[in-house]
Amino acid sequence: MRPFAARACRLAVRFALLAATFTVVVMPARAQVDEATAELLMRASGLWEQLGVTAAGARAGIEAASRNGLTPLSTEEVQRLLRATDAAFEAGTLRAAVRRSLAAQLPPADVAALEAWLAGEPGRRITALEVAAARPERDSERAIRSGIEHLATAPPERKRLLESLVEASHAAESITNMTINIAVAVQRGMAGVRPDLPAPPVTELRQAFAAQRAQMLGAYRGMSQALFAEMYSALPDADLAHYLAFLRGGPGARFVFATMAATEQALVEAAERLGTRLPAARPAANT
Repeated sequence: MRPFAARACRLAVRFALLAATFTVVVMPARAQVDEATAELLMRASGLWEQLGVTAAGARAGIEAASRNGLTPLSTEEVQRLLRATDAAFEAGTLRAAVRRSLAAQLPPADVAALEAWLAGEPGRRITALEVAAARPERDSERAIRSGIEHLATAPPERKRLLESLVEASHAAESITNMTINIAVAVQRGMAGVRPDLPAPPVTELRQAFAAQRAQMLGAYRGMSQALFAEMYSALPDADLAHYLAFLRGGPGARFVFATMAATEQALVEAAERLGTRLPAARPAANT
């Protein structure tokens, strides 16, 4: 990976770890349910809360990069980038974008089945665990280490369930796409703060990541298994089997696809906002 892509990837890793329960699969847009129904499902599934901490996750990656000397930005320039990031990934804007997109994709016939899963057991327990795992204050590196320990002693059936959940949720693809999108956004933000520094075009940056995509997928697949092992450690195999059946079933699979396509679209738009917010701004203007 070229130096600028490697640096941008490190800037994005902290944010990408928050995406372990996100899936990114593009579906054709179809006007289906109203936005009120879409919002109810977002709230019940935990997506509403997860979108509320997205800016904090992106901010954490930038702050970590600054602390570890991975960015050429000064303290004041980092603060400019952080303010622009907060604005670009503002919760209300992300939620509205996801709600619109989700309403355009969900078939009305699926709503009853989705509500039944999300309101019942183990749906509510699983949602609570996923929301807790997505909070930015969570120590993701510790969670991965704990998950590796769980996997080392897990019975074969438990490992198969976790592997199947990673596959059915497309977690590795999700984290890879999130990492690339946020890395590109941060790179564009840095270029806006420091236009004097050499910055690759977005197309070139994405091509550099594309060359590493297979390697990233493999790494994130293993990381996702560890995160799932830790996140669902309190759940019995029966609950995980029910969850897997939900994800593989028609309504569940379509809901996963639609919510993650909507989230991907919203984050791409946020990255564009970050990239265009800074260039013409004066140092104190991004509040």
